[in-house]
Amino acid sequence: MKRLIIIRPKEIYTPERRIDGGAIVARNGKIVFIGPVGEADRFIRNLHDRTRPFELDVFDFPGLIAAPGLVDIHLHGGGGADVMDGTPEAVATALAPHLRNGTTSVLATVMTAPHEDMLRAIEAVRAAAQKAETIPEILGIHLEGPYIVKEKGGAQPRADIRPFYPDELEAYIKASEGTIRIATLAPDAAGAPLMIKHLKKRKIIAAAGHSNATFAQSKAAIKAGIRHGTHLFNAMSGIFHRDPGLAGALLLDDAVSVEVIADGVHLHPAILDLILRLKPRDKIVLITDATRPAGITRAPLRTPDGRLYGSAITLSEAVRNVAAWTGRPLNEILPLATSNPGRLLGMETRKGRLARGADADIVLLDRRLRVRRVFKAGWPIILHDKALS
Repeated sequence: MKRLIIIRPKEIYTPERRIDGGAIVARNGKIVFIGPVGEADRFIRNLHDRTRPFELDVFDFPGLIAAPGLVDIHLHGGGGADVMDGTPEAVATALAPHLRNGTTSVLATVMTAPHEDMLRAIEAVRAAAQKAETIPEILGIHLEGPYIVKEKGGAQPRADIRPFYPDELEAYIKASEGTIRIATLAPDAAGAPLMIKHLKKRKIIAAAGHSNATFAQSKAAIKAGIRHGTHLFNAMSGIFHRDPGLAGALLLDDAVSVEVIADGVHLHPAILDLILRLKPRDKIVLITDATRPAGITRAPLRTPDGRLYGSAITLSEAVRNVAAWTGRPLNEILPLATSNPGRLLGMETRKGRLARGADADIVLLDRRLRVRRVFKAGWPIILHDKALS
């Protein structure tokens, strides 16, 4: 027997459009109706009259806000585990706290490491993708390195940073079964122009990051095919009045999207406000760059010499931070973590939006934007006390 659900919250954000009251109806993991409650009731009655019997589960959330499930395109770990641990179990452990906190889709991020370790991590991600009931949907892989520069390596192991080698990248693409969606490289690294060309051919988003590129080098790389900036301002040449660097080039090109880590550590809130003023709103993507502490503590990891090693936040916390720091309305903030990343990945009809035909990934928020319920593909997720929200 087929199963339908109807969710009736106080408000719905699609995310750009606000619906006061309203209802969302989902069937087989897809949204089949969104709109006023009365019309939803008529839709269900009509469906009952012309189809075989079905089960209907009703979820009333009179004090909550319904929004699309969050989409994190740069995430390393959580729950004490990291993707680079290299087992499906570790990947599942790393991602589970993010699902409980409203992130329903991710790009699992594989970072710089010896070749065999990177292959092992990629294969672990592919295997973990089958554990769909306990973790966010894995939309693919973000390959962060190893083709970057040591001067801006951040927490990436210096000894494993290396020049671009096409056959090595092909091995990663093969191991991922063609699911590498984003690859971060340094425009000033050896072989960068060839890598950008290779990524374009493979329809993989070329992202600039972990780079000491000059403004001129950065502009040339964008012209060659860079479409995205990895954690803007962090681990890249910053804005100097005689050379605006990679950060300046990414900020000034309206065609290029940028990632932002809104944890209050990686970026000052005033810099976030600057980004929101300078970049087109649809080109800003909130990420976590989360590592092992996410879901356990809010203190980010650091390397022995004090460099930041990712964040310890979840994406719902990033949304709350942006709301608190900027005072902007929710319909301006939510797209940064929903429809913008969905569009970047070419999945805008499925992910990051509440619309007919989209996946029924839905998060219910209270007035303080804390996560209260999560639905993934129409199924309610049990929230445990470890959820940060």
